[in-house]
Parts: sequence; structure tokens; C-alpha cells
Amino acid sequence: MAKGDSRRLGDLTVGDAKRILVYGLMVVLAVVLFGMLIGHVLVALLLGIVAAVYLLPVQEWLERHLRARAGSALISIALIVVPLVVLTGYVWHEMSSYSNVVIERKEEIINSISNSLESVLPGVRENTRAGLQTAFAEAVNRSAEAIQGLRQKSALLLSSLAVFFFTVFYVLTQRTRISSYIKVRVPGEYLPLYEKLTENIGGALRGALRAVFIDQCLKALVILILNFVFGIPLAVVLALVTFLAGFFPLIGEWAIYVPISIYLFVFRGQPVSAGIYLAIGLMMTLGSSLLLRPKLASQGARRFNFYWMFLSLVAGVYVFGIPGIVLGPTILGFVKAVSDTLFGDIRYETSLLKSEHEQQQEEELSSAAAD
Repeated sequence: MAKGDSRRLGDLTVGDAKRILVYGLMVVLAVVLFGMLIGHVLVALLLGIVAAVYLLPVQEWLERHLRARAGSALISIALIVVPLVVLTGYVWHEMSSYSNVVIERKEEIINSISNSLESVLPGVRENTRAGLQTAFAEAVNRSAEAIQGLRQKSALLLSSLAVFFFTVFYVLTQRTRISSYIKVRVPGEYLPLYEKLTENIGGALRGALRAVFIDQCLKALVILILNFVFGIPLAVVLALVTFLAGFFPLIGEWAIYVPISIYLFVFRGQPVSAGIYLAIGLMMTLGSSLLLRPKLASQGARRFNFYWMFLSLVAGVYVFGIPGIVLGPTILGFVKAVSDTLFGDIRYETSLLKSEHEQQQEEELSSAAAD
């Protein structure tokens, strides 16, 4: 223990109390201001750190061959940027072209839907047409509002992207300095807590992100296969959109396979195919979000069982939205690290379990003696 820590609280002077109060207020103020500074881009910062950790083996391999740390870091980042730009551009182009076709053929689409419903529910054709025309007008208005909302959030989006990529670059190029900076400022007596935080938070994040990535790839693959089997237009684009929509547990991919099922039923006149597509989509959503994703996350984390990873993923997304995919496991890892540090020294001799066993043995001996 440090010499300054050996003093008793009763030995503190008024000056010591004032300094403690001032420093305490300054720490609180610093934390609040720092939170306000990075609050909106916190998720981008955390994702940048995690992405850098995943890219670290690639960057180290490139650095050994190129003998340039900054250059190898930029090439590693390009492994994320280039595919992301290509996929986004491709999806945007295809969806824009298809949306224009839908608008041009609006009357044909309305007639097809009306005729299909007329065959099932006679007498609803005119009401259906009026309702569909209203729905098309509302969809156009909503699309305009969505574009306007995207423009309003463009500054936040660009800031988040900048923070993400600069964080990846900074961690890849300054990892040794960052580690030394943290360790030299943490007193040695907090080493157990530091180790627990590293193990638990890092393990939870690795497991969760690995599970989400594998889960989304599998769902996109299933949708792609179904699209090819049933001859759905934009098969590849819809699979890519499914991959992105998988960030929304339980409801994300509904936006893909439900409209496709309606398309098969209304425009193709294939109720059996529509039912099969919808049933597979429902099983995929429930099985993925409730079973596969937590299972993969628990296996990847290796420190949390299925239940705790399920709780962190579902509750995290419910509370924080998409950022909950990162924040949920992070909070879980933090809580477990603190718990392990405070109560990790497990000794059966002084535990409640031993007291219960001794009490049970005494009760059994008393019962035996009474008999």
C-alpha cells in the first residue's frame, strides 16, 4: 500500500477535505464533458476499436512484409472500405432502378392486387383500389421524409464514419503507446480489475460480433437460395439487404421475406410457394435471434453461457437500438469483471454453501437421533 494511503480518515485536515472535494468535482465535470463530447459517436468509437482488434493480425502481417506501419494500416482499412463502398453502390443502384419501375407500373400493380383479392374476397375490388392508391401516395411521402431525415443526419453519419476509420487507424498504428499509456497510469493494486475488464469485455465483444456476423451471413445465404429457387427479382440485392437488416433482432428480415411472400401470392398466384417462403423466413428469424446468435456468442466469448449472451443481445438492442449489439455485451462484460474482482476469491470454507451443508448435516443427525 502506498504511503499516502496509510493515513486514517480521522487524520485528514480541512485542507485535505477541500482538495478532495475540488478534485472530485473536477473529475465529475471532466467525465460529464467528455461524455457530451463523444456521446453521439460513442458506438462508432467502440466499433472502431473492435474492428482494429480484428484487423490487427492482418496489419501485423502486412507490416512485416512492407516494413511500413502506416501503409499497412491503410491497406487493412481498405479491406473494409472497398467492399463496403462497392456493395452499397450496387444495392443503391439496383433498388433505385427497381423503385422507378414500381412507380411507372403503379396502375398495373394495383390492378393485379385488386384482382387477386377479388378472387378470394368478392366485392372488395373498388375499396382495394382506393386503399392501394392511398398507400402508394403515403409511401411516396414517407420516402421523401426518409430522404429528408437522412440529409438531416448526414453530419452525424459523416462524423461517425470519420471517428470509426480514424479510430481504426490510430489503434493499429499506436497500439503499443496506447497500452503503455494506460498501464503506466493504473496503480499496480488494480491489476486484477484491469485484467478482468480486459478478459470479460473483450471476450463478450468478440463473441457477440462474431455471432452477429455469422448469423447475418447465414440469413443472407438462406434468402439468396430461396430467391433463386422461387425466381425472385433482385435476388442478390435482397440477400445483401437481409444481411444489413439482420442488425435488428426479431424484426429486421421481416421487411424482406414478408413482402416477397406477398409478391408470390399476389403477382405469381402461388399460395403454396408464398407459404413455404414465409414459413422458412419465420423459422429463420426465431431460430436465429433466439437460439443461433446467443449460442454462437457464448461459444465465442467463452466466459458467458447461453442465457447471459441472450440477455445482453436482446435487452441491449431493445434498450439502445442497433448500438445495443455492442453496448449490451460491453455492459455484461463490465459487470462480470467488477463481480469477479470483488467476489472472485472463492473459498468454500467461508462460504454460505458450507454453512448450509453443515446445517443440513446437523438436522440429519438430529433426525437420526430422534428416531
